[in-house]
Amino acid sequence: MIPTVKEPKELHEEFRMHERCHFCKKPTDMWHWRTNQPVCNECAKVRKVAELPRCSPNYKQPTKAEYLNGG
Repeated sequence: MIPTVKEPKELHEEFRMHERCHFCKKPTDMWHWRTNQPVCNECAKVRKVAELPRCSPNYKQPTKAEYLNGG
């Protein structure tokens, strides 16, 4: 199971779109905050964090609170 958080509403309002799930490519507002990857609820139930790619080496992994509060 992959823990996810809901994308901050401000991001959707700014960009007017949702990213596509890394696995199934459906639009989603759910994210795994440590890898900064979009993951829908369905895929999060059956996949593992180890299956997600890591972000660039310069990406500082935020805490859940930092992610939800905009870093």
